[in-house]
Amino acid sequence: MSKASDLSMRLDAGTSGPYNAAVPAPRAPVNFASYAVKFRGLCLLGLALLFLALLFPAAAPASEVYFSPNGGVRQRLLRAVEESRRSIDIAVYSFTASELAEALYAAKARGVRVRVVTDRERAEAGGSGVRGLRLNGISVRTLGVPEQSLMHHKFAVFDERLVVTGSYNWTNSAEHANYENVLLLDDPGVVNRFRQEFQRLWREAKE
Repeated sequence: MSKASDLSMRLDAGTSGPYNAAVPAPRAPVNFASYAVKFRGLCLLGLALLFLALLFPAAAPASEVYFSPNGGVRQRLLRAVEESRRSIDIAVYSFTASELAEALYAAKARGVRVRVVTDRERAEAGGSGVRGLRLNGISVRTLGVPEQSLMHHKFAVFDERLVVTGSYNWTNSAEHANYENVLLLDDPGVVNRFRQEFQRLWREAKE
């Protein structure tokens, strides 16, 4: 058999050799225009997100400020009581406002746990409305040593999510005569600090 015939048979049989080695397929050309379009799209998306972040910043904890006399403190306190569903914890030096007391009675009637810590000396002198609160089923404890120390806090925690604090006693004089202030905060960290302080007062106070 001639060399030419032998080579032909080898090629037909698919044997490898220098003359029928697989030729790699040519690579597709890089589409730089497509990459440019994608890059532009990502840049536009980033700018859009930045714009939205600047336009609508993350919501900061809400706060409200009220002043007396006759600056809306009483009505805001009433609303906080009426909106409570689980618990109301109050630490106040003096409590004589019948309108606020009635709101607490209604809250207790709908299943809200209501607790009040007030000043012992003030309570014993009959100036804190303790008797009326207790007669209507409100849990009241007193704290302080007569002529030595006062339970002088003025704050309340509603549903462990809202704090009301300031100089305002829950009295008619605080609402209509005195110059007082009230601050409402719902920052979780701040609320938790006041919640812990109330728990400490409640443990130390006596019936």
